[in-house]
Amino acid sequence: MNDKTISNAELEVMRLLWRKQGAMTLAQIRDELLRTTKWNHSTIKTLVFRLRDKGVIEPLDKYGAAQFVPKVSESEYIRSEVPTFIARVFEGNAKALAAALCQGGQLNEGDIDELKHFFQMGDCRDE
Repeated sequence: MNDKTISNAELEVMRLLWRKQGAMTLAQIRDELLRTTKWNHSTIKTLVFRLRDKGVIEPLDKYGAAQFVPKVSESEYIRSEVPTFIARVFEGNAKALAAALCQGGQLNEGDIDELKHFFQMGDCRDE
Protein backbone atom coordinates (compact mmCIF):
# COMPACT_ATOMS: atom_id res chain seq x y z
CA MET A 1 0.00 0.00 0.00
CA ASN A 2 2.90 2.41 0.66
CA ASP A 3 3.53 2.68 -3.06
CA LYS A 4 0.07 4.25 -3.36
CA THR A 5 0.30 7.31 -1.16
CA ILE A 6 -3.06 8.83 -0.31
CA SER A 7 -3.26 12.59 0.17
CA ASN A 8 -5.16 14.09 3.10
CA ALA A 9 -8.03 15.05 0.78
CA GLU A 10 -8.15 11.57 -0.74
CA LEU A 11 -8.18 10.15 2.78
CA GLU A 12 -11.42 12.04 3.46
CA VAL A 13 -13.02 10.23 0.51
CA MET A 14 -11.69 6.91 1.80
CA ARG A 15 -13.02 7.61 5.31
CA LEU A 16 -16.45 8.27 3.85
CA LEU A 17 -16.40 4.98 1.94
CA TRP A 18 -15.16 3.07 4.99
CA ARG A 19 -17.91 4.62 7.16
CA LYS A 20 -20.66 3.80 4.67
CA GLN A 21 -19.43 0.19 4.31
CA GLY A 22 -21.01 -0.17 0.91
CA ALA A 23 -20.83 0.96 -2.66
CA MET A 24 -21.49 4.64 -3.34
CA THR A 25 -22.04 6.45 -6.60
CA LEU A 26 -20.02 9.53 -7.45
CA ALA A 27 -23.15 11.60 -6.84
CA GLN A 28 -23.59 10.11 -3.35
CA ILE A 29 -19.94 10.71 -2.51
CA ARG A 30 -20.20 14.27 -3.81
CA ASP A 31 -23.41 14.99 -1.86
CA GLU A 32 -21.88 13.74 1.41
CA LEU A 33 -18.62 15.64 0.96
CA LEU A 34 -20.34 18.88 -0.05
CA ARG A 35 -21.94 18.87 3.41
CA THR A 36 -18.65 18.57 5.27
CA THR A 37 -16.08 20.27 3.04
CA LYS A 38 -15.74 23.40 0.94
CA TRP A 39 -14.75 21.39 -2.12
CA ASN A 40 -16.51 21.86 -5.43
CA HIS A 41 -17.95 19.15 -7.67
CA SER A 42 -14.90 18.87 -9.91
CA THR A 43 -12.51 18.55 -6.95
CA ILE A 44 -14.49 15.64 -5.55
CA LYS A 45 -14.66 13.95 -8.96
CA THR A 46 -10.89 14.37 -9.36
CA LEU A 47 -10.25 12.86 -5.91
CA VAL A 48 -12.45 9.85 -6.65
CA PHE A 49 -10.79 9.21 -10.00
CA ARG A 50 -7.31 9.58 -8.49
CA LEU A 51 -8.18 6.95 -5.91
CA ARG A 52 -9.50 4.71 -8.68
CA ASP A 53 -6.31 5.21 -10.70
CA LYS A 54 -4.20 4.36 -7.63
CA GLY A 55 -6.16 1.13 -7.29
CA VAL A 56 -7.42 1.78 -3.76
CA ILE A 57 -11.07 1.99 -4.81
CA GLU A 58 -12.77 0.21 -7.64
CA PRO A 59 -15.83 1.01 -9.69
CA LEU A 60 -18.70 -1.45 -9.82
CA ASP A 61 -21.04 -0.84 -12.72
CA LYS A 62 -24.54 -1.44 -11.41
CA TYR A 63 -27.57 -0.44 -13.39
CA GLY A 64 -25.53 1.92 -15.58
CA ALA A 65 -24.20 4.01 -12.69
CA ALA A 66 -20.69 3.35 -11.45
CA GLN A 67 -20.50 2.76 -7.73
CA PHE A 68 -17.21 2.85 -5.89
CA VAL A 69 -15.99 0.56 -3.13
CA PRO A 70 -12.69 0.50 -1.25
CA LYS A 71 -10.20 -2.18 -2.28
CA VAL A 72 -8.16 -1.39 0.83
CA SER A 73 -9.65 -1.67 4.30
CA GLU A 74 -9.11 1.03 6.88
CA SER A 75 -7.01 -1.32 9.00
CA GLU A 76 -4.84 -2.26 6.00
CA TYR A 77 -4.29 1.42 5.26
CA ILE A 78 -3.37 2.20 8.86
CA ARG A 79 -0.97 -0.75 9.04
CA SER A 80 0.73 0.42 5.85
CA GLU A 81 1.10 4.02 7.06
CA VAL A 82 2.35 3.40 10.60
CA PRO A 83 5.92 2.37 9.62
CA THR A 84 6.28 5.47 7.44
CA PHE A 85 4.99 7.72 10.22
CA ILE A 86 7.29 6.15 12.81
CA ALA A 87 10.28 6.40 10.47
CA ARG A 88 9.58 10.03 9.60
CA VAL A 89 8.59 11.41 13.00
CA PHE A 90 10.35 9.10 15.45
CA GLU A 91 13.37 8.03 13.38
CA GLY A 92 12.11 4.46 13.36
CA ASN A 93 11.71 4.19 17.13
CA ALA A 94 8.23 2.78 17.84
CA LYS A 95 8.86 2.94 21.60
CA ALA A 96 9.25 6.71 21.25
CA LEU A 97 5.78 6.86 19.69
CA ALA A 98 4.30 4.89 22.58
CA ALA A 99 6.10 7.12 25.10
CA ALA A 100 4.82 10.24 23.34
CA LEU A 101 1.24 8.92 23.51
CA CYS A 102 1.56 8.13 27.22
CA GLN A 103 3.35 11.33 28.17
CA GLY A 104 1.07 13.44 26.01
CA GLY A 105 -2.04 12.22 27.78
CA GLN A 106 -3.58 10.60 24.69
CA LEU A 107 -3.95 7.27 26.51
CA ASN A 108 -6.24 6.86 29.49
CA GLU A 109 -5.93 4.05 32.07
CA GLY A 110 -8.36 1.87 30.13
CA ASP A 111 -6.31 2.28 26.95
CA ILE A 112 -3.14 1.36 28.82
CA ASP A 113 -4.78 -1.73 30.34
CA GLU A 114 -5.98 -2.84 26.88
CA LEU A 115 -2.50 -2.37 25.45
CA LYS A 116 -0.93 -4.33 28.32
CA HIS A 117 -3.32 -7.19 27.62
CA PHE A 118 -2.61 -6.93 23.90
CA PHE A 119 1.14 -7.20 24.45
CA GLN A 120 0.81 -10.01 27.01
CA MET A 121 -1.28 -12.07 24.60
CA GLY A 122 1.33 -11.63 21.87
CA ASP A 123 -1.26 -10.18 19.47
CA CYS A 124 1.17 -7.64 18.13
CA ARG A 125 3.41 -10.09 16.27
CA ASP A 126 2.91 -11.12 12.67
CA GLU A 127 2.53 -14.83 12.32
